[in-house]
Amino acid sequence: MSPKPPSLEQALSLPLVVFYGLGTTVGAGIYALTGKVAGVAGMHAPLSFLMAAALAGFTALAFAELSSRLPYSAGEARFVATAFNSHRIGLVIGLLVVLAGAVSSATIINAFHGYLNDLIPIPRVPVVVATVAALVALACWGIRKSVSIAALMTVIEIGGLVLIIAVAGDSFAELPRRWAEFVPPPPGEAWHGILFGSVLAFYAFIGFEDIVNIAEEVPGASRVLPTAIVLTLVLTTLLYFLVALVSVLSVPVERLAVSGAPLVLVYTSGGGEVSAIINVIAFIAVINGALIQIIMGARVLYGLARMNDLPAIFGHVHPRTRTPVVATGTIGAVVLVLALFVPLIRLAE
Repeated sequence: MSPKPPSLEQALSLPLVVFYGLGTTVGAGIYALTGKVAGVAGMHAPLSFLMAAALAGFTALAFAELSSRLPYSAGEARFVATAFNSHRIGLVIGLLVVLAGAVSSATIINAFHGYLNDLIPIPRVPVVVATVAALVALACWGIRKSVSIAALMTVIEIGGLVLIIAVAGDSFAELPRRWAEFVPPPPGEAWHGILFGSVLAFYAFIGFEDIVNIAEEVPGASRVLPTAIVLTLVLTTLLYFLVALVSVLSVPVERLAVSGAPLVLVYTSGGGEVSAIINVIAFIAVINGALIQIIMGARVLYGLARMNDLPAIFGHVHPRTRTPVVATGTIGAVVLVLALFVPLIRLAE
């Protein structure tokens, strides 16, 4: 008998999966969008975030249900292929998910160079090449190790938001006096801004569906994945609501709306000093998103190969690291090409 080929390592516990999910959602979106949402929704920005969470909840519950029934890598492709009994449609969906992840990662890595270049003038190409190589190596190292490092970076990201809430937290004392400002108005013009704000805020919730693609590395995935998806949504909603609330309480919405760094403005308004720690958190938030997208994209290619929709080589698992090294390297190569040869603005578009 020929030896059984190595499989992905089932090494991810519920806490690690939740941190993986939080790492895909909590990132640059909330730092950039708080001011934009406040600009259109005014003091009702916290309500806009709650409405966006409710909207995202439909997607979250759908993915939770589907992942309990089909806990496999390339989750989205598997769901569609099963629903429509068409591997061709599943392949198209899977490749689109991979492309979206690669474009996102390339965008993030170019943004990372922008942050770094502001502190230390350094050529773009060596930074991009070194960053992609490091992220691919980390993703190939082992799923427990790479996700544990991503979880640590997520803790630091969330710590940055908690720090902002804590520093500006004295403004919560104004709630008893100002609570009427947060009461939803009667149906009318004001609701246009609130609804538009919820559409903007929805972007900050995108990402938790990536959890379904690490299904084959989670023991008891049909139970753990739905729980992790719901917990990710709940924790993200709570965090975003508090950030939005403390922001509009501590800084006039007119200033938030025009600020290029609204949460830094909230932080300084509470007496905090912008220091190296804020820059470090920004670096980590940026690079963590790129790592998670590479891990996710590799699992989609692996899953598509396991469905016989891509060449079997993409389903190869390294016997020692128990990771899909060929799929990971392929994602890394695509990210590198996009990051080097496609302008940042075009990638973002």
